[in-house]
Amino acid sequence: LAKGGVLFIDEAYALVDGSNSFGDEAINTIVQEMENHRDEVVVILAGYPDKMEKFLKTNPGLRSRFAFHVPFEDYSTHELCEIASLMAKKKGLCFEEGVMPILEETFEEARRQSDFGNGRFVRNLLEKAEMNCSLRLNRIDAAKITEEDLRTIRRSDFEIPKRAEVIRKRQIGFAG
Repeated sequence: LAKGGVLFIDEAYALVDGSNSFGDEAINTIVQEMENHRDEVVVILAGYPDKMEKFLKTNPGLRSRFAFHVPFEDYSTHELCEIASLMAKKKGLCFEEGVMPILEETFEEARRQSDFGNGRFVRNLLEKAEMNCSLRLNRIDAAKITEEDLRTIRRSDFEIPKRAEVIRKRQIGFAG
C-alpha cells in the first residue's frame, strides 16, 4: 500500500459503484492499512463532492480516517481558455483568430453540466481539434502546406457540441 509514499485514488467512489466486485475488499484493505501504517502512508481520495460524500458513508471507518477535506472549485471559463491556449502552445500550436470566443461559449455551456470534467474536457476538445486539423491538412496537396498551416488550429477544426448533445452524452444507463 504505498508505504513511505502517497496513494492517490482518483474517482474513488468508483470502488463502490456496483460494477466493481472487489471494491468493498479494496476499501477494507485501505482502511486497515491506513490504521496499521498511519505514520508511513498518505492516502488521498479525489472525486466529485456529492459522489465522494456517498462513498465516505459506505464504510464506517472511512470518514474518521480522512480528517482533511479540500474542496476545489471548477475552473472559470477564462481559466479554461488559458488552459486550452497553454496546451496548444506546449504542442507548438496556435489558434486562428475567432477561436477564443467559440471556446469561451463552449466552456461556459459545459461548466453548467453537473459532471463537467474541467481540464479533461479542454484536453479532449483540443485533441479532437488536432485530429480534425490533421484530416483537413491530409486533403491538401503536401507541397502547398505551409509551416503556419501545420501550427494553426482553425475554428472549423473544433467539434463544438450543441447543448442538447452535451446533455445527452452525459446520460448514464438506457435512454429512450
